[in-house]
Amino acid sequence: MSFPPRPALLVLISAGFALAHTQAPLFYSNQNQYLLHGLAAAGYGHLDGDWLATTKDPTPVFSAGVALAYRTAGLWALQAGYFVLLMGYFLAAWWLVSGRAGGVSPLIAEDQGARAPRSPGRLLAFAAIFTAAHAGILRWLSVQLVGVDYPWFFQAGVANQYALGPGLQPSAFGLLLVASLAAFANGRAVLAAAPAGAAGLIHATYLLPAGLLTVGYVAATYPRCRRRAAGVGLVALAVVLPGLVYAAVTFPPSVGGEFAESRRVLATVRIPHHATPARWFDAIAALQCGWVVLGILTVRRSRLSVPLAVGAAGGAILTLVQVATGDHALALLFPWRVSAVLVSVATAILTAKLVACLPATRSVGGASAVVFGGLVAGGVAVMALGLGYRVHEEERPVLEWVRENAGPGDLYLIPTGIPDVGAGRGSPPSTSFTPPPRPKPGATLIPVDLQRFRLATGVPIFIDFKSVPYGDAEVLEWLRRVRQVEGWYADPDWDRPGLGNELRDAGITHVLATRDRPARAGFLEEVYADGTYTVYRVR
Repeated sequence: MSFPPRPALLVLISAGFALAHTQAPLFYSNQNQYLLHGLAAAGYGHLDGDWLATTKDPTPVFSAGVALAYRTAGLWALQAGYFVLLMGYFLAAWWLVSGRAGGVSPLIAEDQGARAPRSPGRLLAFAAIFTAAHAGILRWLSVQLVGVDYPWFFQAGVANQYALGPGLQPSAFGLLLVASLAAFANGRAVLAAAPAGAAGLIHATYLLPAGLLTVGYVAATYPRCRRRAAGVGLVALAVVLPGLVYAAVTFPPSVGGEFAESRRVLATVRIPHHATPARWFDAIAALQCGWVVLGILTVRRSRLSVPLAVGAAGGAILTLVQVATGDHALALLFPWRVSAVLVSVATAILTAKLVACLPATRSVGGASAVVFGGLVAGGVAVMALGLGYRVHEEERPVLEWVRENAGPGDLYLIPTGIPDVGAGRGSPPSTSFTPPPRPKPGATLIPVDLQRFRLATGVPIFIDFKSVPYGDAEVLEWLRRVRQVEGWYADPDWDRPGLGNELRDAGITHVLATRDRPARAGFLEEVYADGTYTVYRVR
């Protein structure tokens, strides 16, 4: 007879999972957009003067949490908060596969009469296998051996959309959808509706996945208890309603052609790798879809099968509708985003299925403990040795200089432009464990370099390509600024007539340029230089 592990052991193993997963240093990748509003509101640096920080905030609940964390305990609280979210993700996955609704495992096939993996030995086996699909050291090894982070595809959805990621951002709250499914699997249908609604409240791209799963909960519950089914829908709506009202009031479709054009810009210029199925669907995406189907078939006799099937079918149908219509607004609802949750859930389900087939012996438990400990040690090594989440070290000196010499009213112009992000085809792999792309000699566009400029220095910038607003008019203004900056840097003659006045009219006080493409002009005074960058003050 097996016994459920003690809570202390679960907490310890979930902390080990968080260590094995690893996380990026602050101001990495998408954090440079999603932390901006919260840190600006909290008084971090001089970011309240940044144009993007004054645009409509698409994630106000998340930004409020960032502001509160920073005011309360400083930047380290953001890292600690993500560590807690990683622990919560593992605990939700474990609850999903280990609970017994009415004494029967909801996941391990009932026709086998197998028990869910609740003993300490089975917990260790589940932890070892499930963590292997998320472990930073194995992802780093995959990149070293074959050049691609293949373990990533067992936790991320299609189109490179994911729940967990390199660090704290709104998408990390996709774990609430995993917790929602776990609650439903354990017979808590009404309770399951609350985290589903909360996920959509925190990050609008989870509204559709949460809605599909809630429809699945209602469909599975209605034949048994109509009152409970109604309660599921009402709880989910009550939780998510403030977010829906905020979105309707803050981001109403503009009159004229602004709405259609702004959606086109976002879908085809800024994020085609997320928003264009013809761009991201390939053999790997097809295999991920197959992985989800396999997970659903594994639990076909459990109460979880209906919401999973509804989520998968709904996402697939809406994706086909988007492909048929080419509608950019539907593309930006990301019908395929539900895969980010379904792939992770399928990994947990199939891990549990494998664990159920293992003998419940001490040798299996001991071997699992050794493997799990190795993955944890590997995660610590990845962080200590800087094997992942690498950024350009060449930009560190100029960022430090700007931060130390920043003053109120400063506004920096940095190189930017529109990269060819729509080229190529295939599921974009994770770059968390790959070397950063180097700037080519003579290039004026640095799409990855300097993306952390705002947050690393606390100084406003005129615009960059990475971070983008979502209001219709603001998207078009963002595009205008990017093209304007692209034009400024394209012509090496910075002394051309009118340019100085254009910079002053835009409020720009400093210009950053690469050493191989200097920005010399009579109205520019060089105030800093290193081997890679030069900073000029606008006279």
